[in-house]
Amino acid sequence: MKFRLTFAILLLFFSQIFSQTKLFESIKNENSDSLKIIGMYYNWDQNKTYEKYNFYITDKKTIDSLIDNTYYNELTENISEQNNFSIIVTKNNQILDRWSVSPKFENINIKGKSHKFDISTLARLAEKFPFKYNWYKQEFKNRAEFEKFYSNKIKDKNTLFIYKPDFVYEGSFEIQFPKNETFLHPKAIDEYLRPKIEKIAKDEKFSIGYVLTEFNMKNRDQYTMTVSGSKNIFNKLKETQGKKGNWKPTKLEAQIFEKTEF
Repeated sequence: MKFRLTFAILLLFFSQIFSQTKLFESIKNENSDSLKIIGMYYNWDQNKTYEKYNFYITDKKTIDSLIDNTYYNELTENISEQNNFSIIVTKNNQILDRWSVSPKFENINIKGKSHKFDISTLARLAEKFPFKYNWYKQEFKNRAEFEKFYSNKIKDKNTLFIYKPDFVYEGSFEIQFPKNETFLHPKAIDEYLRPKIEKIAKDEKFSIGYVLTEFNMKNRDQYTMTVSGSKNIFNKLKETQGKKGNWKPTKLEAQIFEKTEF
């Protein structure tokens, strides 16, 4: 009986060890002198729900220790909350990797799957390395104007990182399809639209997506698809099964995140 109990305890111990995986494995070969590890509440959360966990770390010894000793654990229920928390690693103020953490459900998202995560780690780091941040949007006339701004702003001591404008697609438009036997779901619409657009686009890049906008969520008897690409695609695509919306040029809008003083 004693042997069985001891064996069961050992089995549990080793299963816990082997279920642990180092969080910062993707940056283990980076020079930690130029790294920053940032913890921050999601910027769209106006209530700043998890601001209390914010941390900002540049100290080399602390970063090295975190790389070696921060783990996530076994798979758990794939559940999240609207206002999560981010752990972000930057180098020269450019994002190398990031993870979404749910303090409420005590998990972290790794490649689309939820794993158990020790939330007390966030509290300890926030206590020792607290910080606040500000963010804003800025629109640019063209790529050259943005690049000039970016080359200066990215070097600023208070800059955390910058989300660049979308330079891939010239613009986008929507096509609304009724939900019926032909178009049972967005995948069926994609399979219908894609060959038609490929004939027009040829070597041009484009994307077809179903975005869960407020309109799509409230109107379940239809699917409004978003097509991103060139105006050439918009002009030449003739659609009889769906209702094509207006052309919307892509806004060259950047999002700038800055460290602020307490």
